[in-house]
Amino acid sequence: MLPLEEMEVIDLAQMLPGGLCTQILADLGALVIKVENPGTGDGFRNAPPQIGTNGSFFHILNRNKKSLTLNIKTMEGREIIRRLASRADVIVENARPGTMAKIGLGYEDLRLLNPRLIYCSLTGFGQTGPYCHRPAHDINILAVSGILSLLGERGRPPIVPAIMISGAGGGGLNAAIGILSALLRRERTGTGQYLDVSILDGLSPFLALMMAEYFARREDPVRGESRLGGGYACYNIYETRDGKFLSLGCLEEKFWRALCVCLGKEEFIGDLNAPLPRQTEMIVEFRRIFMQKDRREWLTILEGYDVCYAPVNTLAEACADPQVRERGLWFQAEHPVDGPVPQQAFPVKFSAAQPGWRNPPPLLGQHTGEILARLGYDAAAREDLRARGII
Repeated sequence: MLPLEEMEVIDLAQMLPGGLCTQILADLGALVIKVENPGTGDGFRNAPPQIGTNGSFFHILNRNKKSLTLNIKTMEGREIIRRLASRADVIVENARPGTMAKIGLGYEDLRLLNPRLIYCSLTGFGQTGPYCHRPAHDINILAVSGILSLLGERGRPPIVPAIMISGAGGGGLNAAIGILSALLRRERTGTGQYLDVSILDGLSPFLALMMAEYFARREDPVRGESRLGGGYACYNIYETRDGKFLSLGCLEEKFWRALCVCLGKEEFIGDLNAPLPRQTEMIVEFRRIFMQKDRREWLTILEGYDVCYAPVNTLAEACADPQVRERGLWFQAEHPVDGPVPQQAFPVKFSAAQPGWRNPPPLLGQHTGEILARLGYDAAAREDLRARGII
């Protein structure tokens, strides 16, 4: 039995943070009802690149869910949400603060129908504060947090990260953790609660070490000069002769010593935490040394030493990496219309009842009739709703 079997989740969120959160809940066994606009559906369905009839983004965030098409701007559509909420365990929404309350679907409205309901609002900046109504994407939230200022090389502008650190790490994962915690509390107390999940708040753990250093010294780290940001020789990226790259993470003395021996630079052993000018000298020397051989040769050499190293893989190389393949992190599964579609593995290995792929991402509105029938709408009522564009 999966952990969340017999739990019911209403998914009113779109985009990466909400989609990831509710897919985690679906992987864990919950019945996730994905509410989509009639005709257009989730915005990711049409976002390029397409795989068959749907965008690849949609495929990778919506397995194990059921699709209900519903216009919640109509009175009848909102009534259907209220009926669902009266029996649901969780609602996840990502509208701007106050939006759901304006249409009678806020937490205070729905808790009257179902005191056990856990209502999760997932937004960029949370429900309070001067930015709470501000629209934002990943790059904006990273910028406010302070993370973006730390990403990049010394003397150059911050980089634009190609990965969704905010949406996935700060948003989707934290929302899922909050919901699971609230479900556990409800088992003990019998009551639900409201969760205000801010993506900005969820970025704090990523900054823990850098903030600890900042508060201790009250000095803003300079991009590309901090110990973990490219300023130290022991924790850096080096290009090899064939134009590829290696990463080193030899922060501890034993690893640093082994690296210096490996590279024939024993005179560096005592300089692990040397001041920045010395670090710069060592980085220049390491760059010279690593440019003497191809990456494949360096990987063979480094394997013989107790050091923290790894190739800087491209996505193609990551998919072919033996560790990634052994853990089954990425795979393709069969969709009934679109054929093989990309999937991410559930990130925790369970000894029993492994969460993960059970059903493909749903077709738009695929389960509308089934869900409405469970709510008591007969065939004639469903046809009437469809004719009026409500479903």
